[in-house]
Amino acid sequence: MSMSLYSRAAVPVMALLLVTGASVSQPALSAEYFVSTSGNDSSGTGTLQNPYRTVKRAISAGRAGDTITLRAPANNRTYNECDVRLRQKMTLQTYAGEGKARIHCAITTPETVTIQIDPAASGSRLSNLEISGGYYYGIMLQTNWYQGGPATDTGATDVVLEDLLIHSTGRDGIKITPKSNRATIRRVEIHTTGARDNSNADGIDNVNADGMLVEDSYIHDTATTGMYFKGGARDVVVQRNRVENTGDAGILVGFDTSVEFFDLSANPQYYESIRGIVRNNVVRNTGYSGIGMYASKDAIVANNTIINAGSKGHAALFFGLSLQDWDQDAKRPPNVNPTVRNNLVVQDGRPCVEIRWTHEEELGGALSALDGDPGMDWNGYSDRRGACRFIDQRPQTPMLVANGDFDRWRRRMGADAHGVQTAAFQLDDAGRPQAGSPAIKAGTTLDAVTDDIDGHPRGDPPDLGAYETGLQAAAAPPPSSPVVAVADDTLASLSAGADDAGLVARSHYASLQAVWNRFVPGISLMKFVLISLTVVVLLGLALAIRLVRKRNVMGWLLAWMKQDWRAPVPEGTTRHLLFCFVDHYEPAWGKPDLEKERARVARWSRDLPRLCAGHRDADGRPPVHSFFYPEEEYREEHLDALVDLCRQGLGEIEIHLHHDNDTEAGLREKLSRFTELLASRHDALPRDAATGQPRWAFIHGNWALDNSHPSGRHCGVDNELIVLREEGCYADFTLPAAPDPCQTRTVNRIHYAKDDPARCKSHDTGPRVKAGGRQADADLMIIQGPLGFRWKSRKFGLIPRIENSDIRKVAPPSRDRIDAWVKTGIHVEGRPEWTFVKIHTHGAEDCDMDTLLGRSMDEAYRYLESRYNDGEQWKLHYVSAREMYNLAKAAEAGETGEPGQYRDYVIARPTYAPRAAKVI
Repeated sequence: MSMSLYSRAAVPVMALLLVTGASVSQPALSAEYFVSTSGNDSSGTGTLQNPYRTVKRAISAGRAGDTITLRAPANNRTYNECDVRLRQKMTLQTYAGEGKARIHCAITTPETVTIQIDPAASGSRLSNLEISGGYYYGIMLQTNWYQGGPATDTGATDVVLEDLLIHSTGRDGIKITPKSNRATIRRVEIHTTGARDNSNADGIDNVNADGMLVEDSYIHDTATTGMYFKGGARDVVVQRNRVENTGDAGILVGFDTSVEFFDLSANPQYYESIRGIVRNNVVRNTGYSGIGMYASKDAIVANNTIINAGSKGHAALFFGLSLQDWDQDAKRPPNVNPTVRNNLVVQDGRPCVEIRWTHEEELGGALSALDGDPGMDWNGYSDRRGACRFIDQRPQTPMLVANGDFDRWRRRMGADAHGVQTAAFQLDDAGRPQAGSPAIKAGTTLDAVTDDIDGHPRGDPPDLGAYETGLQAAAAPPPSSPVVAVADDTLASLSAGADDAGLVARSHYASLQAVWNRFVPGISLMKFVLISLTVVVLLGLALAIRLVRKRNVMGWLLAWMKQDWRAPVPEGTTRHLLFCFVDHYEPAWGKPDLEKERARVARWSRDLPRLCAGHRDADGRPPVHSFFYPEEEYREEHLDALVDLCRQGLGEIEIHLHHDNDTEAGLREKLSRFTELLASRHDALPRDAATGQPRWAFIHGNWALDNSHPSGRHCGVDNELIVLREEGCYADFTLPAAPDPCQTRTVNRIHYAKDDPARCKSHDTGPRVKAGGRQADADLMIIQGPLGFRWKSRKFGLIPRIENSDIRKVAPPSRDRIDAWVKTGIHVEGRPEWTFVKIHTHGAEDCDMDTLLGRSMDEAYRYLESRYNDGEQWKLHYVSAREMYNLAKAAEAGETGEPGQYRDYVIARPTYAPRAAKVI
């Protein structure tokens, strides 16, 4: 066995065992391997004298319990490696006395993380390293856990991350996945997250990992939040940290998690955080909340100093709403039983405290960010631009008005009875109170807080904020106004001046009128109420008009009101429903890792055959799903999986494209390359019998067909319709696009578009497709899905939502929606008995898959087959996008009879031949 397999300290022990004849069956001792930028992976043995060159080589040589030590000479200490992965328990560290070795992964290297730690590597330690880059994360703790899986499946647990510098990451600095429990993060600096993607790039992102400890660390200049723990994370402690200059929030106790990441056996109420503690931290200069609580239970937020929080919104101390991906199964609980004590808040014009509330009909009505008392006392507040604002949006709040000052907050809420508000707390640059500060000895003793940010013991009473100064208290402040909480739904008579007189009068109308007359003589209270109601009605009307304009309804409302697309069907005629489901199918939606993409495609491969097994139309055909696959997300393995579904008769593949600021030449190159790839490598597109050119249908990304977005974004090619036709496209299936501004004035029609290269959005209008009326000079057929209003689903209970034939979890295919699609009556003019219904979805988005592949869609197919397939009044035909185009062409040509016989009328179906059988 090579000497490198043993640590230097282990050699004498091994020699002693050999001399004494002790059994060699003793457990193997841990070894230490060395890595140097001047080492060699081929000839190196991993010793200090003959090190390896790469970290990965040393890891592959090691066993559980071994240590990998990186040399870090000042002139060359960087190891350019991606996906350094610990698959068994190890320590990864820098050689003593040499600063920090740097492991760097270029953020342009796709699908990478700089360092990953597997569940089998639980107990590993990263120490005294600099970690930078990674397409996604600097460090990621991986997991085997999934909802409903065995309890034995966990993440990488008991991992220690200490004395690290993490920066310039593609997205998050540290990503902790579900059940990666008891991670310890100490003396770690994290900055400059989101170097590649700044839309979701936190310092520390913990989803459903219990027992995390983050202490004595410095997190700053993050693209989004400094750190959060959510998804039901329990018993997390965040202490003695500095969090500064964050794009979004500073520290979040809970946040907003997709339902599949909750452990419902331990957390059936979907709390985002349970028993989380945030203490002795300094939070400064945040975009949103300084410290926020979302759907937390039994949270403790104590002795923190918050300075200049919420420059973009929210408040220093914030109670937020967790929508949990708008999933209908989620509970979205309020914060419950918080303890908020001894915090020191210094603001610069932004609110000090805010409690959110909203009403979302689609989520079951009212959502509150807090249940009951805010649990706040002994906190200190200062606003350098004047008095702090305290906001409680809950309609039943004792505040009576949502926005108030500190005095109103204390008296109405019964909160912060021992709190302090002052013009200045006299802090130094670090946030430490100076001699004479009102923060000194102004707190209350807490069992959960025994030291301060520097580790000094707390006094009795303690100072407010993160620091314990050891100084004497300032002179006592003058007596404050009495605190009187408002009980139940009644109004209390509170001792105060004119500010409260009109708000807290007794409920008897005569008394109210008497009080009213004292302030507004000459006008009756009832008259004022009527005027106020009139103003409210006018404001409501203005809001409705604003909403209509915001949703871009005016561009197509007049055409919809005319409803000139419908036509009567002669009595006794059998009607045919041509039902087409098109899918903007994007496995890389949200930029996940490759495993997530594979899981999305695998879900469709597994569940679509199950869904379709029990469903047939009048021709004995199962439902067919048209996958419009994006050119920019091409992966061979994903297309192979979809082709397998197509061979089963369950789908067909067409073209989807997102592009921006493009040119005609660039567009042609993308389309010709991608369509030829699909036709040649996958046999997924048919070819023109005469020219051999691939033929295909199209959906434009971001709805911006023919450069139609008002901003000029998401396309760039004004003659796009011509380019599409010349490259083999026979029809476009993008519409409807509402509420997007790309929606055309023409609605609920099958029409032709003639491109005008001198202007954009040439498909805005055009002649209808008519029986016996071919358009020889048209560039493209436009096949639209139903567009109108959902009268049974109303915003604010008044304004109907837009019906745009989009299927997702929050808009399932209910019976009333199906009937509305059919009633719209889209058809080829002159053939009204053939009703075209094209619906759409984004099928690779995780939150919608249960709807698209589960009970909701199963019930929709059953309803279609019972209501619209009796054989006399209706016959149902499940068709692909290609088949729907063929049926439109057959109707245009004057064909009659059963539409099922025209599925391949103009464009043939691809054979989807197995790879080995194709000749390319």
